[in-house]
Amino acid sequence: MNETNFVTAINGLTMPETMKAELLNGCQTKQRTKNFFFRYSKLIAVAATAAVLILTASIPSYAAYDLYQTKNVNVFFEKGVSQEEIDAVGDALRAMDGVSSVEFITADEAWNTFSAEYLPEDLAASFTENPLADSFNYHVTISLTADTEEIRERIEHLHGVRHTSDLYELKKTDPQPK
Repeated sequence: MNETNFVTAINGLTMPETMKAELLNGCQTKQRTKNFFFRYSKLIAVAATAAVLILTASIPSYAAYDLYQTKNVNVFFEKGVSQEEIDAVGDALRAMDGVSSVEFITADEAWNTFSAEYLPEDLAASFTENPLADSFNYHVTISLTADTEEIRERIEHLHGVRHTSDLYELKKTDPQPK
């Protein structure tokens, strides 16, 4: 709408002359409002929307990561436990309601994972024996609908089991934080 049409439209309105003059004066001047929120309302709205979207996107991913850590449990054994007892624990774990998967981690696999993550290659190669020879364990994934604490309690009562740790607890006891 050009200025001539605008003035014609304002003059066609029924209102007191002083109001018409103020309206025309206010609309025709290039003066900006001094109120910060009115001047930058679009920018503020875009920034607020972006902040909400970022928070909304990050919360579920954090929750999923946290859930992943607590639903994955490692089962460690007492010293001197026999292979038959280890196999019996594995069978009992696979038979438990609420357990999604069970994977046996050998002592060599435990050492290879640890040394790759925390030791320089030359230092790891200098070991002649596996210092984690008693670190074999079961990695158990608990289903999302199951009560993790109740399953952990049942696992800890199995003969030969020394301790259970979820990934969050293991991370807290890492010798060197990442």
